[in-house]
Amino acid sequence: MKPASNSPVSMPNSEPTIKCSNPHCVAPNNFNRRFCQRCKTPVIKRYLWAIGEKASYSETGNNFKPQEKIIEQDAEWAHKNSHQNKSNQKQEEPSSERYLAISNRIFCDTQPGETPQIPDKIPEEIVSYLQLFTYFPHIPQVYGQLDGTQIWLLDYGTVPVNRQGKLTFSDLLPQMTSVWSRATSCRQVNWLRQIAGLWKPLSEKKMAATLINPELIRVNSSFIQLLELETNGKTTPTLQDLGKLWQEWSLRANVEIRGVLIELSKRVTSGAIDRIEQIIEILDRILELCAHSREYSYEICAISDSGPTRNNNQDTAYPNSETPIKNDVTQQSLAIVCDGVGGHEGGEIASQETVNYLCDRVSAIPWNQPDNTPKNVLQQLRQFTNEANDAISKRNDREKRQERQRMGTTLVMTLAHNHEVYLTNVGDSRIYLITHNSCHQLTTDDDLASREVRLGYAVYRDALRYPSAGALIQALGMRDSAALHPNLQRLVVDDDCLFLLCSDGLSDFDRVEQYWRDVIMPVLNNKLDITKAVETLIKIGNERNGHDNVTAALVHCQVRPKLERTKTALTWSEIEVGLEDIMLWTDKNIAGNSKLPQTKVVVNVAQTPSKQITITQDKAQTQLRTVYRSSKLQLLLVAMTLSSIVLVSLGILIYAYTRDRGEPQDNYLQSPTIINEQ
Repeated sequence: MKPASNSPVSMPNSEPTIKCSNPHCVAPNNFNRRFCQRCKTPVIKRYLWAIGEKASYSETGNNFKPQEKIIEQDAEWAHKNSHQNKSNQKQEEPSSERYLAISNRIFCDTQPGETPQIPDKIPEEIVSYLQLFTYFPHIPQVYGQLDGTQIWLLDYGTVPVNRQGKLTFSDLLPQMTSVWSRATSCRQVNWLRQIAGLWKPLSEKKMAATLINPELIRVNSSFIQLLELETNGKTTPTLQDLGKLWQEWSLRANVEIRGVLIELSKRVTSGAIDRIEQIIEILDRILELCAHSREYSYEICAISDSGPTRNNNQDTAYPNSETPIKNDVTQQSLAIVCDGVGGHEGGEIASQETVNYLCDRVSAIPWNQPDNTPKNVLQQLRQFTNEANDAISKRNDREKRQERQRMGTTLVMTLAHNHEVYLTNVGDSRIYLITHNSCHQLTTDDDLASREVRLGYAVYRDALRYPSAGALIQALGMRDSAALHPNLQRLVVDDDCLFLLCSDGLSDFDRVEQYWRDVIMPVLNNKLDITKAVETLIKIGNERNGHDNVTAALVHCQVRPKLERTKTALTWSEIEVGLEDIMLWTDKNIAGNSKLPQTKVVVNVAQTPSKQITITQDKAQTQLRTVYRSSKLQLLLVAMTLSSIVLVSLGILIYAYTRDRGEPQDNYLQSPTIINEQ
């Protein structure tokens, strides 16, 4: 892809204005104002990236030059048309002047509270963005079309700007390669880990070519944000292609990780490591070792308020105390916000019982167990969430609560330990991540609007206009856990940041997007106490919204280097030791193309210098792997034989039973029950 042109496109109005995003105000403001001149709401500037109307502009697949030409021509046409017809347009419908052109590819929406132009039929390449909706902020959201054209606009949430709201980077976001060498070792590995996590979903959409195009891989603090998606060409990209690209980056990596990244990329390029799951687990192992040279601390403050219009408070927060709780690396840091829903007093009960149950279960997680991998922690959190759901659901059944009388609750939860933060959400309460220059919503609402987007049926800003767009499609306690799908994520903390958990009493009407820079970011800069920040957020929810209970929790993550520890370069032997359920290069040497997992050998690398990992240990490890694979293969063959016998016997019984009754066998193979969404 050729770098985008940044030559400005002139607007007919030399002094552009931007409307207030407050739906009760929408007053026009000078573009350079930070606060609305009428209601004092912070002015939101949404910077958007333009992409071509259709993949058909490039018959050769990956040739982006025609796209750029179309965008430049259409952008110029849009502004010329706007200028020529300005006198014929009504003052209240300045649609052609809505977007301020920053460059031929970057536009700013001057009417952020209005729904953009969206056609009835959405092109297939845009549908792919919609179906990847839950991967935001890594993959941009579809915003709408540039008025009067077939050009689509992409939204990245917040992008780096200065105090006046002007872009810090002329290309919206910096390329990862341009800032790679200045990043810490943890951040470099974190970026690679995010790219690896996107490989599978993009491969399924035939868009893995995006991840081997350095110009499309942009960064926003700790986040990888793809500028746009690129469809695969005639040749489908492979992991070996990814390995070749990573080889170039690894040569300029931080000295602490340079050697292991060079070795990893070399083995991926050669095909010795040929599964993305292997790469992810190796990167997780590197992150774990990098974390040993850093100290992590977490400070939590949570407050819940009934609000100005409600007599009772169905929200529950943990820890519900105005006194912040501080935890160091040896402790887990838990924050929970629940927003109860349901019949008389039901929401209060459901939210409080959920918090109590999860606090008890999460506190018992054995962090010191060597097999407590990120995958296992996520599985435990899913199990705990399902159990909390079933406890409320069974109580609903015992009390014979039906339909709207059934009690339930939303859930957002962050669990921080060392360098990892685990996120869980059900419903429409939200989790945001705030860094020094960005604020991103990390969770996807479980409502009808979001479901329509994930299915590829609608653009999100258009779906919000649907009747019952905010109606929940799932909440804890409303049904059995077999119908529940908790959303879980794991994030790596590589720098100071803040997580905000809140109910919709605060997040409605974009209040977080409006106020994060002035209320939350000062906590990162040590200019505001965390308790004062949470109190201010509650006040904003009550005064600017005021229609519901308001709950907010802030988790302040701080990262510091360990003064007493000298950083040393990691070795590949440290990466191999302790890896579980993964086939490394030695497995191919031992057992051909076998992909059975290796035996886990527990060695505390943090306390065992790499020079003490001797050849004798490597030989013992190899022998253990061989014995383990042989035994497991025998057990697998026995299990397959027994399963075949059982299936054949079951088939004979079913056949005999249906023949005796004289009924067709298909009656007993019923389709799954479809649960109607409420």
